[in-house]
Amino acid sequence: MKRVGIGCVVAMFFALMAFAQSGIDAEGVATGKTVLWFHGTEVTALIESELHVNGSLVIDGRTVPFTASGTAFGEGIGDSAALTLDVWLILEAVGTTEDGDPISIRGGMAGSSEDADLAASVLGTATGPFFLVVTLGTDVYQTEGTAEGSAAGAFVVPDDPLTMQMEGTGTYTLVGDLVPNAHPPEADAEPSGYITHVPWAAESWPPELFDRLLALLDGAPCEPTDEPEGETADG
Repeated sequence: MKRVGIGCVVAMFFALMAFAQSGIDAEGVATGKTVLWFHGTEVTALIESELHVNGSLVIDGRTVPFTASGTAFGEGIGDSAALTLDVWLILEAVGTTEDGDPISIRGGMAGSSEDADLAASVLGTATGPFFLVVTLGTDVYQTEGTAEGSAAGAFVVPDDPLTMQMEGTGTYTLVGDLVPNAHPPEADAEPSGYITHVPWAAESWPPELFDRLLALLDGAPCEPTDEPEGETADG
């Protein structure tokens, strides 16, 4: 099956905005690539990206500026004729606050686009829910809301000569609420034992990726897979 790489799908989904009392406010840039498998007009995708985020936490009216960098990966399903694309991503970023305190952000998001022109390398705009765990020093918070973003790219010489590949850059924003986590993770905690909830039903995600999301929320590393679940390099 023919396979095509297309960059920066991941960038459609990131960024954080402010709230009056408790929230998270950030914007940033993501760069990356995505490998696509075509089955007629149906498309499946693997996504990888580097993230760079600048923003602020707002905790009980107190603003805490921060910067962080990290990675994201995930999967997608689209229709090249209908210009639709659904993507599921997990991410992890680490950095420091303006005062030099460590901060980490990890979690996931799901998004949908209705103007993703894959053939034209214009990935359009996308929206969807996100859920993140933010660790600031020894304090742990949960945040969720709606992500929005856009991205486009250009075809480049592929890493795999049997593929086409597109790479690019996108900007992102997210809007959500920040809630203190009353039950920080313990070293021997069961997976997701301290996470109160996530905004998705498990069956709405690719199963393996959802399991990795839950593990990531409990501190497992963010590591990509080689192929979408159920796919082979030959389709």
